[in-house]
This record gives sequence, C-alpha cells and structure tokens, in this order.
Amino acid sequence: MASYGGKINFTSINGVKLYSISGQRSLTSWLTPKKFKSLRKDKGYLQRVDLIQDLRFETATTKIKVTPNGDYVVSSGIYPPQVKVYELRELSLKFERHLVSEIIDFQVLSDDYSKIAFLCADRSVCLHAKYGSHCSLWIPRMGRDIAYDCWSCDLFCAASSPDLYRINLEQGCFLSSLSTQSTAINVVSRSALHGLVACGGEDGSVECFDMRKKTAIGQISAAAHSGDLDQEVTSLQFEDIHGYQMAVGSSTGKILIYDLRMSDPVRIKDHMCGSPVLDIKWHQTLNSAEPKIITTDCHVIRIWGPETGDNMTSIEPSTGAINDVCLFRESGLLLAALDCSQIPAYFIPALGPAPKWCSYLENLTEEMEEGSQTTIYDDYKFLTKEDIERLNLTYFIGSNLLIAYRVNFLSLCHFQALDADVDPGIHCQHSSSPYLFHAGASMSRFFSSSAKQ
Repeated sequence: MASYGGKINFTSINGVKLYSISGQRSLTSWLTPKKFKSLRKDKGYLQRVDLIQDLRFETATTKIKVTPNGDYVVSSGIYPPQVKVYELRELSLKFERHLVSEIIDFQVLSDDYSKIAFLCADRSVCLHAKYGSHCSLWIPRMGRDIAYDCWSCDLFCAASSPDLYRINLEQGCFLSSLSTQSTAINVVSRSALHGLVACGGEDGSVECFDMRKKTAIGQISAAAHSGDLDQEVTSLQFEDIHGYQMAVGSSTGKILIYDLRMSDPVRIKDHMCGSPVLDIKWHQTLNSAEPKIITTDCHVIRIWGPETGDNMTSIEPSTGAINDVCLFRESGLLLAALDCSQIPAYFIPALGPAPKWCSYLENLTEEMEEGSQTTIYDDYKFLTKEDIERLNLTYFIGSNLLIAYRVNFLSLCHFQALDADVDPGIHCQHSSSPYLFHAGASMSRFFSSSAKQ
C-alpha cells in the first residue's frame, strides 16, 4: 500500500514501512506544463520536508558518503564537477568546491572533512585539506576505484591496469604496485577489521592481499561460481562485524557471499534487473543479531538477509538512475545519489532509529495522519504490450499520446474511451468518469480533438 501522511510519503512492502523524505516530490520529465502548475495547489507538495538545506546538485549526484565521526555528509556531483560538504548539526551546507575534472570516487581520510582524496576522470588524485586543494598526483592509467589503509597511510587506486597503484600519504610518494592476474581492476576494498585488501577484476576474479607481506594470498573466480563466465566484478565489501564474510557483486546483477575460510560461495543472490551491482553495504540492525545486506544497482536498492537471501524491502526511485547510496551507521536513514538534481532520503524504522541530528523524524512518522496518496500517475493508465495490440495503438508508439517510460503510459481518459470502443459492454463501468467519451465516438475524431486541446 502507498499512503500520504502529513509531510512524508510512506510505502509498506512486506510489512516494512519505508518513509520517503525529500525536498521535492518525485516528478517525471514528461509531465505537461498544466500538471506542473497544478502542483502549486498541492498541499502535500507545498508542505514537503527539507531534511538538509540545499541537498542537491545542478545535474546529478555521483557519490555520497558520511564522515567517520558522523557529523558531516560529503557528496560529489556534476555539472560542473564539484563537491559539497554538509554539517549535520546545522542541517545545512557548510561549503562547496569546484574541481577541474569529474570525480569518479573519493575517500575521507580523517574523522571529519579535513582530509579527502578524490579520484578524478583525468587520471589525477587530488588531495584536499580544510583550506582547500593541497596537491595533485597522476596515476599511469584511468582510475576506477579508490580505497584507504589507515594503518599504513596507503592509498590504493584501482585502474584499467593489472596493477593496484599505491600512494603512501605519510611519505608523499608512490610505492611499488600490487600485481594481480586480472587484465584490469574494477574495484578495490579493504577490511577495517583484519586489513585484507581485495581486488575485483574484469575477468570476474577476486584476489586478496595481505599487506604485511604485500603478496596475494588467494584468488577465487566469482564468474565461474555464478555461471556467467563473461561477467566482471563491479563491487566488493567485507563484513566488518565478525570479519569472515565478503560480498561480491557482478556485472550481471548477482551477489555472491563468501566465507573467507571457503573457496565456494555460501549464497548467491540475483538482483533480477540484469544491471551491474554498483554498491554493497553490510548493516547491523538493532532488532536482529545478524546483519542485513544493502545492494544497489542503477534501478533498485534491495535490503535482504545474507543467511536466507529473503528480501526485507526495496527502494526504487522514479526520478533517475541510482549512482550511490549512503547509509548512516546504526540507524535506518539512507541517502541516494541519483541522476537528477535532488538527493532523496529514505527512513526505514525496521533497520534502526533516526540519527541524533534528525531524531524528530520518529515523531513525524508517529504523528502522521494516514490517508490516500494522490500520485502524478493517477491521470495515466499502465499498458502492457498486449493492451496496446488489443486497442490497436501500435501506430501511436513514439507519439506524445503513448508515453514509453519503463512501461507504457496512456492518458486515462484516452484509455477509457478506447476501451469502450473495443468492448462497448465496459462503457457502464466508466460512466461516472468526467473524462468519458461516448462509446460510439470514432478513434480518429477522438485523437484529433485531443490534439487540439
């Protein structure tokens, strides 16, 4: 069910409530100007909640992270390439900086925002301090991912190369690279518990390194275990609560969970979208002894249990493709970086309470007045391919009357009149509709009159 309560939209999936908190309602890009103007009188739209002031970018958000002390949110976006830092205690933007090249990924090196390393699209690694840009280095190949070892002050840069580049930030120089057996490295991850470094390659293999020896200690083929030999490893994440599990995401949308003491995966989960898994996070909930896994591709964010593989709930934003997800530790609040200007927030009480800086969220959700939600799709009808053929609408595919948006949309008044023409017996079912056209009206006259309006 989907309901609208007070100032926050919420949805219940599998009995798990999901509260959508954003400064702007989800709007599609193909709405008519008349529909946009009608939002001025929408009480729910006017009473929307801005969780953090100016939580947006001009075009899109690429990455978003929380500092280790939990006091700041750091996000990167375009266009132009820039980074924004938000102070959570003030619920506002602290500062923003512009960079020369687009940010591929970044790592927060200190407890707050005072030290940040940016991996950019021009092969540069930009180091920033509180006062601004400190220095820049260039790696030999195009960078793809970045990780930081706080024990040795080594910065790992994965690139389109079989070598994992190392930059020691204490000495201020490059160290000898770690050689892998992959043709190129897509992702690198480090365990904060035991210090192992894992690299995921284009060939679908995962290679682990012990930084005490600077050599590989093992390699597994995730592609062979999932049955897709041509897949790549696109995401990696160690489980740092107990320290013996690792989750691997593939380019075909599968997640493999490995016990580090075994060579075969203990569980394989299909995201059911066929898109590369962009991000994996382990999250310890307060009401469960076992952690949950939050996996993300460009379409959906899924929250599920690693022990059984059962879905807890899922989030599917409608405003743009997903680029990254930021989860607040020991809470049920997360932020999504999308291919749109807004950065929506989602609160799931089943994952944990609201963070201290926005503890009022729990009061808002408890005091919500339940009611039916008016969505912007109420004036449209979802059509399948069979519906289009039954109504003889194949000629209108690609026109403004039949809108393709993941599924096909048709104006509701158009559908009701066409459906009555195909089956006059249905006419009585729509007789109360203000958009009803007589069942005997011709389709040509109907569409010509609609085009003039």
